[in-house]
Amino acid sequence: MDKLKLEKLSIKPVSSAVVSEDINSTVMQTLRCACKRYLYAPIRQCRSGHCLCSHCSDPPSRRMCPECGSPVIQARNLALEAIAAKLLIACVYRTAGCLEVMPQGYGMLVHEHQCLYRPYDCFAAKCAWTGQAHTLLAHMEKSHRERVFVGFEKVFKVKKIENREEMDMMFLFSCLNNLFWVKLIYRKTDTTFFGAVQYVGNINTAGKYSYSFEVKSEDEKSKKLFRFDRKTHEDIVSFDVIFGSHDCFCFPISIAKYFAESDAISINLTIQSVAQH
Repeated sequence: MDKLKLEKLSIKPVSSAVVSEDINSTVMQTLRCACKRYLYAPIRQCRSGHCLCSHCSDPPSRRMCPECGSPVIQARNLALEAIAAKLLIACVYRTAGCLEVMPQGYGMLVHEHQCLYRPYDCFAAKCAWTGQAHTLLAHMEKSHRERVFVGFEKVFKVKKIENREEMDMMFLFSCLNNLFWVKLIYRKTDTTFFGAVQYVGNINTAGKYSYSFEVKSEDEKSKKLFRFDRKTHEDIVSFDVIFGSHDCFCFPISIAKYFAESDAISINLTIQSVAQH
């Protein structure tokens, strides 16, 4: 090839960032188990050499490889574990049982905020208990039995409507094979009653249940009804935020006085499965 032809040749430089991104993408695909989960320590292998996540290999003595059906052996792939530790991050609640692993970044912060294994705090002011959702009912029944209600319907009798002071009631409802936080308050600054129900647990399940608050009044001349219906709230959204948004039961004291009988009202709460509608 003569000099002129060499001068016309154009070699485009490849950016190191592009190479790095391509390599990372390839490695990330390699760091996936046959079940599509990311591989993270401990990474075990089957007899054919396929690497498996802890979900597919624990305990090894009772597992078969989902890729080829070979038995899982005790040996771990330490080299791959070291690579995974550089590129991936495990959920902070891994020791509690969460197996979620993903590339480092904002996604894990979002996951941990709603992780099924995240700890719950007791709502009682002087109670320092913290535990997972599946231990919540046992704690409440042992330490705060008066705040546990078994059933999906409850009537709250509220008195002294004419001179109503601040009110704050919170219960743990056990019904429909699930747990729900229920809060009913009265704020003098807003001159309004607020009520809402949170589903305890997976945020994707909250939409499968609904709640309704209902106030009725009847006399010889008329029948009055005030009702609010909504799907249950996710428990990662605080009641303060829910009440502040007014996306809940909001019952002004002026209307409560209109419904009151003998200076009292009855607020009926019902929790039900959306499928029942």
